[in-house]
Amino acid sequence: MNRFPLTGFSLTELLTTLAIVAILAVITVPSFSGLVAKSRRSDAMAALLQVQLAQARWHALNLRYARALDALGWTSDNSPDGHYRLRIIAADRRGFKASARPVGSQQSDRCGAFAVDELGPTYGQGFADAHCWRR
Repeated sequence: MNRFPLTGFSLTELLTTLAIVAILAVITVPSFSGLVAKSRRSDAMAALLQVQLAQARWHALNLRYARALDALGWTSDNSPDGHYRLRIIAADRRGFKASARPVGSQQSDRCGAFAVDELGPTYGQGFADAHCWRR
């Protein structure tokens, strides 16, 4: 009788491989999640800069800033990719402030809400700092 030699992995080799894969997963998953959250921040930044431009156009025609997004032509209060909810906090003849608050899975992002006024990004005061605005 001719027997074929049995080849394969031992239980120790299999467990060692699984341990290495688990360690790599623990290291890479949080890093990947942070990169995804960072890339989604550009959704808020782009939306707020669009609001700022729309407000500048509105102010040129009406000598005051719009108090609602629909006056600026926004049909929804969501950012283009839907990761942030937009809102005009205050508006008068002299200025405005608009915010983008994270929704869904983006709520766990450490930067939180972004804001912009007639001069550009607003840092602090409960809004994202300058580090978060850097891409």
